[in-house]
Amino acid sequence: MGKYAANCVTMHLKEPKPPEPGKSGVFMFGQDHFKGAEHWVEIWTVSGNHMMMQGTPKGNEPIIHIGPDGHRGGPYPKYHHNADNMMFFYGTDPEHMNDLGAHVEFHLGEGEDEEVFEFDQPRCIFIPKGVRHGPLYVTRFRRNFVIMDILTAPTRLAAGTDNDFDYVADESKLILS
Repeated sequence: MGKYAANCVTMHLKEPKPPEPGKSGVFMFGQDHFKGAEHWVEIWTVSGNHMMMQGTPKGNEPIIHIGPDGHRGGPYPKYHHNADNMMFFYGTDPEHMNDLGAHVEFHLGEGEDEEVFEFDQPRCIFIPKGVRHGPLYVTRFRRNFVIMDILTAPTRLAAGTDNDFDYVADESKLILS
């Protein structure tokens, strides 16, 4: 093996159990997988109409799962208290690079500061540390597209990632057309 043999790293594949409609498993990379990593990265393919970080329908118990890194996760809007976050959305058709392949609604902030971005072309959303983001809704799906999520911290724990487990879902959006 050469000097840089350790630099070609197998990414961890987190397969959702049960599978989530409209979403592939997630490739994860960060300091948990490569000691020199300075950023946490997640990459997945959206394969149909999908909801992400949508909260819990009124009257239901919050769903909380504990990841292998100790991160308390679930389908809820998130905060990263110690890291900025960039989410890249891009299509998979090299003939039509400006066509995302679906319509995305992305919520950033909360209360009077909440912004709702709607787009069907590639975008990068910059999420400053401490700002809540989510939910995200994918509708009018036509073609697979990719989401790449980059945290400016080496792990989700170092990023201070918290979920808003008190967030109540907009039940009218839980059924996507």
